[in-house]
Amino acid sequence: MASQSAVSALSAYRQVLRATRIAFHNDSRVLLAARQEARQNFEKHRRFGIDTPMQINHAVEVANILRHNIVQGARDAEADESAKWELRIHEDIERGDNDSIKVGGQSVKVDKPCSS
Repeated sequence: MASQSAVSALSAYRQVLRATRIAFHNDSRVLLAARQEARQNFEKHRRFGIDTPMQINHAVEVANILRHNIVQGARDAEADESAKWELRIHEDIERGDNDSIKVGGQSVKVDKPCSS
């Protein structure tokens, strides 16, 4: 059982690393900080324990949030305070609108892009 947990922990760790690469693509400072935080948390819970499956599940959930719900923004012109912000929305980002919240657990297909 411990070896199976080790494999799934390694899989969860890889998922977190991939998710950080997607979420923080052009921001190396934040990317390195996120990866260091992931490494520290995995090292802290290195030994197999009763809560190991719960910790692995938590890591997978963190990876899903990073991949589907984190959007980075950057200014068009770094020095100009009045410059517009540009959002980096990739294909994995979860999209929706306020009407989709009212549906409650049902799958909703959104036909309009976020910018409209």
